Amino acid sequence: STSLAVVELLVWRLERLWVNIRITTLIITSIIITTIFITTLIITTLIITSIIISNTMSPDQSIYQQYKHDTEVVASWLATTAQAFGWSSQLGEPSTGRTAAKSSGRLKGKERKKAKEAQLRFDGLPELPGPSKPKYTLAVKELVPLAEHIVKASNAADIRVPHSFSVALARLTWVRKSFAERLEHASHHFDFKTDARHSLFINILENVCKKLEPLLSVDAFNLSTFKDAVPNVGTHSDNRGLSSLFKVLDVYKPFAGFKAASDVVVPAPSGLEYTVEAEEDSQFEALFAMTALMDDLSGLRLEIAGLWTRYEAGEADIAAVSVATNTAIELARSFELDINPFMQNSGGSSTFHIKYFHAISRAFGIDAEAKQTPTDDYNFAAYDIADTLLINTLINIIRFVRANPLGKMPSYNGSYGWYDEASVQATESGRQKYNRLKPALLELLSDLPLISDRPSPVEDQLMLGMMTTLTTAKQERKETPDVPIWFSFAAQVYLDTLKIVKIGKGWHDMQTVMYNCIASVDDLEASCPERKEVLKVVDLWTRKIDPIAVMQNSLGRPYIHFTFFRRHSMHCGLAVHYIRTVFHQQGVVFASVPGIVLCTTQLYHALQQEKCLNHVWTDLDRLRRMQGDSTFFVGEPPSSFDGYFNNFCLTIGSSITDWVQNKRGKKVEVSKENKPLMRSLGLTSKLIANRISPSGDRRPLPVELVEDWIQKFRKGQGNVEAGIVRTATVKNKQIKYPLLDSLAHAIAMEIEDLDFDYFSLHNLCRVLLLRLQTEEEKITGPGFTKKYMSQGEHNLAFVVGFVFSTAAGKKDILATAESPTRLLEVAAETVNQWLLEKKGEAITYAYKFYLKDE
Repeated sequence: STSLAVVELLVWRLERLWVNIRITTLIITSIIITTIFITTLIITTLIITSIIISNTMSPDQSIYQQYKHDTEVVASWLATTAQAFGWSSQLGEPSTGRTAAKSSGRLKGKERKKAKEAQLRFDGLPELPGPSKPKYTLAVKELVPLAEHIVKASNAADIRVPHSFSVALARLTWVRKSFAERLEHASHHFDFKTDARHSLFINILENVCKKLEPLLSVDAFNLSTFKDAVPNVGTHSDNRGLSSLFKVLDVYKPFAGFKAASDVVVPAPSGLEYTVEAEEDSQFEALFAMTALMDDLSGLRLEIAGLWTRYEAGEADIAAVSVATNTAIELARSFELDINPFMQNSGGSSTFHIKYFHAISRAFGIDAEAKQTPTDDYNFAAYDIADTLLINTLINIIRFVRANPLGKMPSYNGSYGWYDEASVQATESGRQKYNRLKPALLELLSDLPLISDRPSPVEDQLMLGMMTTLTTAKQERKETPDVPIWFSFAAQVYLDTLKIVKIGKGWHDMQTVMYNCIASVDDLEASCPERKEVLKVVDLWTRKIDPIAVMQNSLGRPYIHFTFFRRHSMHCGLAVHYIRTVFHQQGVVFASVPGIVLCTTQLYHALQQEKCLNHVWTDLDRLRRMQGDSTFFVGEPPSSFDGYFNNFCLTIGSSITDWVQNKRGKKVEVSKENKPLMRSLGLTSKLIANRISPSGDRRPLPVELVEDWIQKFRKGQGNVEAGIVRTATVKNKQIKYPLLDSLAHAIAMEIEDLDFDYFSLHNLCRVLLLRLQTEEEKITGPGFTKKYMSQGEHNLAFVVGFVFSTAAGKKDILATAESPTRLLEVAAETVNQWLLEKKGEAITYAYKFYLKDE
């Protein structure tokens, strides 16, 4: 029995041991799982924060600018933190900013005169907004010692690495390594291990990551997880090679699934004092910068194509889309400045651009120079790559500039055929696409210098690009003329639009706006200055004979009249925008000066307050909403006879004493200085109209200035509705350039204000007051009103003054049997009959008819 008891005790202890082992195993497993979960959560949070940060930084910065921003965040945090904890050595040299462009030589003759005139235009212009550049430049080798110093200092102080720094460092390291690896994997032509500067920078970044690991609770620099953080939204080219390169850069792009988080604070560019020395002689940096620019431009092309597709479908206005498109090209011009140093080191923009195309083609197994036939411009097996990299337009711009130097009458003789406007775009090979669109571009290029030489109210980016390229080619006399990348981009946007928009649609819309403006001012006196200004803008486009067609026909070219406008929708849209802006500004001045519209609005308000009207005056209600009460009333809108009269005197600039009964024989005097003017609306549209004029500001357009235009619209509008057009929200849709949609929306929302016909409203109010004057004199006797007015109709607004002054008891009606409110009753009868005749909605009806026709 003792033996049995011992065995049972042993079994019991073994069972207890087994249970303990199982419990311990479960506890350990739980701890491991929890640790893995927390680590994964933190790393995932860091990755998501990366994408959030790219959204909060400004999604409309170029990718390369965001990449450089990461570099500045890393350098600034390391330098300032080390200095805060005892670093005493001098850090960095003063930054010299962006590398200046090489001098292109001394201008001569007309070019020198034009340059001086251009310089004079910019004297006194405010400095364009833009982020401040870092003040000091660190050597790459200084980063690791700074990190080591911070880690040592953390032994005695609580130093926390901010998320913004962690993400910037991890993203910077991952992007550089991944981009190089993908190029090396695609082709043996690239071996960045031999690029000493790139290899050194990668090693230093990884070393900094390793040094700072003790300051983090988990491994925040696990770069392998970045691969899964890139949003897969399917916005890249179908070309798998380029798509794989561009996909590396997606970590810098925000998408709709993530919104800015309130607890993530990203250092603003203006708050960063340090950067890292430039790598202008690095093969990696040159390829990366150019690829980042091309990815930016690919995104812009998609956004622009979407806008024009909506226009073609009747869901967007041509002016709004054209302004957004022209602005996108201006932004491309600004983005290109970032890679200027690399182009300078490679023989110029065109040489660098072509080398890049050949290099990328080789990276994906295509020899772009291996032509199938001797007459080919390149190996069309690389057509998709060439299309994405803007090579198709670059080649033909170079061809045109070589054959048509500045000073020679530009021409295209049809040696590559003529563009067939009726061609149906069926499934085509790369060669067929290229050969079909090539004549369209060459025909456009031959028109651009001619249209630039004409006195035109607007200058689009294609016109500017053509003249810039021709001028530079004449100055530098290179075998391969330098063509700005942004000009190649503008030309490609033109071809994209040509494929989307029905030919002639933009020209039709432009003519509709022009002839509506002409109809509004045509009956005015020929000496009217506002009429002259409006007609001066539209006169160049309303002639039945196209001067460009005359010149082209004289050269033997089968040119149809107004081909440039029928095909170039963006130019038509910019012209529409400019015409609308001028029409509005001149109309406001025209309708303000006599005060007829002002006083008629006051009369309408008084009759409404006294409940004398049976109908509404739709046009005046609309005017009052647009202009606001402060345009027509001093303080709150009046609600009494004395209030109507006092407000009239204050706004018209007359004295109340001029209307008293004992001054019956004295004419009413007015002070022109006190007369209020109606407000000029559409501030954002006005700012852009000034920029697209031939004498406008041609300095590079920063994103900050575009944002300022939009903010001015929002402040003036007070309430902004979402979206310029009806756009469905797509799950995980990449919102790469919301700035374009926001700008187009701002322009679209101001169109109704700009289109309002102040000229016709003034004439309608004038006719009403003349009718009212006739009815008043039936009561007061002939000449009663004229006795107090200057000759002519300049003070016709006094007809309203007599209604208010008699109702307020300031002046007799000269008929003892009549009530003081008799003239007010007459005014009510006259206005009611006017509204019954539908005169009060004439402008709104005409506008609706115009929209339907458009």
